Amino acid sequence: MDWFNSVSAALLNKDLDGLWVRQREISDNVSNIETPGYKSKSVSFEDQLKKLMAEGGENSGDLISRIESTTPQTSVSDDESLRLDGNNVDAEKENIELARTQINYNYSLRELSDYFSRLRYAITDGKA
Repeated sequence: MDWFNSVSAALLNKDLDGLWVRQREISDNVSNIETPGYKSKSVSFEDQLKKLMAEGGENSGDLISRIESTTPQTSVSDDESLRLDGNNVDAEKENIELARTQINYNYSLRELSDYFSRLRYAITDGKA
């Protein structure tokens, strides 16, 4: 068994990658809140990962390689703006999404850290 190439570790790594991209796009949205005509961007990747997990794979190596090949999708919102300058960034919505992304990032980072702590415990026979 390859301990470092598990499905759990691959999912957590890809989750962290997607959350990082989402946080970057939220930061771009907030920094362009006063830019006339700017359209907000959003990032999706969770549905792709859920679909991969539902489909499964012939073996874990195949599933891991498909998880690793998944890339976060950035889309530009075509929502109408109530502002005269055409900018559709909603500061309240961006702040909520930023807080949710940070909580998810911290949770995933903690899970990955716990995974490697359990591995270390098993390798050192509980003596470390």
